[in-house]
Amino acid sequence: MKIRGVDFSGAATPGRDIWLAEGQLGDGRLVVETCRSAADVFGETAREPVLSALGRTLREGTGATGLDFSFGLPVELLPADINEWPAVVAWVADRFAGADAPEMRETLKERARASDADGVELKRRTDDAVGANSPYSFITYYQTLYGVRDLLAPLVADGAVSVPPMEAPGESPVLEIYPAGTLRRLGAVDEGYKESTDEAAARRETILGALSAATDLEMDLSEAVRKRALEDAGGDALDSIVAAVATARAAAREFEPSTEYDPREGCIYV
Repeated sequence: MKIRGVDFSGAATPGRDIWLAEGQLGDGRLVVETCRSAADVFGETAREPVLSALGRTLREGTGATGLDFSFGLPVELLPADINEWPAVVAWVADRFAGADAPEMRETLKERARASDADGVELKRRTDDAVGANSPYSFITYYQTLYGVRDLLAPLVADGAVSVPPMEAPGESPVLEIYPAGTLRRLGAVDEGYKESTDEAAARRETILGALSAATDLEMDLSEAVRKRALEDAGGDALDSIVAAVATARAAAREFEPSTEYDPREGCIYV
């Protein structure tokens, strides 16, 4: 099975921040063959052409893809008549069709204040299960808007992909993943590796070793992929490899969820 791990970014020019690791899964073995930035893969750097190209890749390709952004919102923020996850994605795309990320975030905080929930940056059940941030925290809100509205919603609306576990896996399943959660699940270092220091580089090497040793999958990296992961000081290359590992782990167990989740909110695979 084709496996693709994507470290996502909601930046205005995400070509150098979005990374794709691609490989093959078979007989309990994941072979990661390539690890490249979106700029290298698609020849684009601005948000709209990069996300359009990534969408075409998911629409036209087969195999499983893991994407590193929130696929939904806490139920407390949703309209009362929305009871299924695809409707949540459609609502986000419609409600925030002309909004930028700060506008979306402020609207969601206002909805939280108007609800019976405690706090303004609410989390989904799956976020709590893996220690992830709120989908509209100051760290995640750009990724959530542009990931859900501009990338995921058109694919879901057309039935071009399936999104387990809310939907049955098809030929092109797309999963929500969270690299830090995967590293924690495997008992690996999950911080201090995104810097231009010798210590951070050593941590990236430690993480690569842990991915091979701690997971129940055998993992092979080409020398070029390993070099990319070690030399990318921002950690995006490495995160895309972790995303591929999380995706392969999910595929190996036939996409059974590994954490508690509410099917209206989405589910993180680690």
